[in-house]
Amino acid sequence: MSVSLDLDLIMNKLVMELGSKLYFTLIISENGVVIKSYINEDEFNKAAIAVDISQLYELTEEITQLIGLHAPDFNLIHSDNFYVLSIKILEKVIILLTEDQIDLNQVFDIINKSMKTD
Repeated sequence: MSVSLDLDLIMNKLVMELGSKLYFTLIISENGVVIKSYINEDEFNKAAIAVDISQLYELTEEITQLIGLHAPDFNLIHSDNFYVLSIKILEKVIILLTEDQIDLNQVFDIINKSMKTD
């Protein structure tokens, strides 16, 4: 039996269920190749936010490794009124920028319900 992620379902559910509270989502491979992305263009400049988020994620990985945490599977950064959430699962990394008023359980439920077993 194998387990896989339905990336289209994850992206669609995140956008639909989080609505205007979701500003940015990236689904990337572990080596940084963008597989899927969503940007709420009413709220953000696409080019600027993509660069900032990728730099922030790299910095978070460097810091966690420097303090002795290797290959973190989950990071949460709170800044002003925003969360930057990154989740590493099944050789993919899901990065979200959201309002800090969301229920994080909802994000994990969406991802868990998007798992498929063969």
